[in-house]
Amino acid sequence: MSIVIGLVFLFILVGGSLRSAEAGCQNTLMNHMKNMWLCAVISYAVALTGFSIFLALSSKSPWPTLDDVRNMPWWAPFGGLLGGAAVMGMIAVARHVGVATFSALVIVGEMVVAVIMDHFGLMGFEERSASIPRLVACGLITLAIYLMADEPAGDEPRVSVT
Repeated sequence: MSIVIGLVFLFILVGGSLRSAEAGCQNTLMNHMKNMWLCAVISYAVALTGFSIFLALSSKSPWPTLDDVRNMPWWAPFGGLLGGAAVMGMIAVARHVGVATFSALVIVGEMVVAVIMDHFGLMGFEERSASIPRLVACGLITLAIYLMADEPAGDEPRVSVT
């Protein structure tokens, strides 16, 4: 594996780890705001502010032409809204199942849809077969959820050793 690919994988791992920290931030915000819609608005207002600052500082980044915008698929700008739906799920239910189980369920959902998208080359991605190893990986991740979700909240595990 090349160094560049290794750095890309590291970047993805860091991004994934930040999702768990995000769940903690969202949970704490919800505990204090008491309203999941207000929590989401605050969360996205902070994100919009941060990204606006980065946009202003990135003067070397190219801007789209009017033709670029005209030729864009109608569904392309909805990524943020879909991400918002994921954040709402995080705000609403992560506290009830724990961040590990919540994250594992998110990963399974992502994996299943990603394998389908890759297999059919949807939304601008190159086709990558839904091979047996990829399907087995989805199954193993699903098994991991069972193992993670089977643990009750609190100090004592449910399994007893006799």
